[in-house]
Amino acid sequence: MRQIFMWSKLACAFVLYTLAGCAGMPAGAPLRDGSYPLTPGGSVAIGGGASVRYDAFTDSRCPKGAQCIWAGKVSYQFVLSSPAGTEPFALDYQGQRYDAKTMPKLHFEISFAGVSALPVEQHAVVLEVRSAP
Repeated sequence: MRQIFMWSKLACAFVLYTLAGCAGMPAGAPLRDGSYPLTPGGSVAIGGGASVRYDAFTDSRCPKGAQCIWAGKVSYQFVLSSPAGTEPFALDYQGQRYDAKTMPKLHFEISFAGVSALPVEQHAVVLEVRSAP
């Protein structure tokens, strides 16, 4: 009997914790500037009912050991979803800036700080989100 009570308390706590996580951030919450580590398929809520998903990457770089005429590049594709609409965008290199069209004064950049522990094949990035006052 004691074990059943313990398991029911644990299940109840899990359900409450899950529901609290689903509540998320209110749509009217302010945008949060910050650095968000992401891998392909990952997403982050940035406030104001908006979120950004790291959709995919394309890697056309020259393979190791091959001789190539063009070095190639990596492009990272994201999707900004907000009450104002959905907006896909891409960033090709660290320091490149993208200014959102559906949410004026919102800027995105990528960096690779803090992702050195992950294998390069995972194409992890850190999404830098900045909003102008």
